[in-house]
Parts: sequence; structure tokens; C-alpha cells
Amino acid sequence: MYDESAIDDQLTGQARSLRVRAESLRTQAGQLPDVLATAYRRRAAELELEATVLELQAGLPIDVVRPAA
Repeated sequence: MYDESAIDDQLTGQARSLRVRAESLRTQAGQLPDVLATAYRRRAAELELEATVLELQAGLPIDVVRPAA
């Protein structure tokens, strides 16, 4: 278990927002031309990576953090 009082809620909230945005981009990519869909998926991957870093900086243990796609 980990100490939840040591978790930075602001950073985890930002990470959650980034993951929601990444999921939205992936969903939209399915309905776009290939070139644009690739750009959307790439940006979604960047957002996922940023969310992972924020969660680690927030103090979440590595086994709780969902890795970037």
C-alpha cells in the first residue's frame, strides 16, 4: 500500500484530464483521413506519456500508474 496523503491531487487531476483528452483524440482519429488520424494518434500518445510522468511526479507508485500507450 502507499501513503495517499503524499499524493499531489493537482498533478493527478491534470494527468486525468490529459488521459481523457488522449482518449478523445483516439476516438476522433477513427473517423479522419489517414494522415490526420496518424497525427491525432501521435498527439494522444504524447498526452499519455505526459500523464504518466505527472502521475509519477505526483507520488503514485509505479505499480498503480497506467503506462503510456
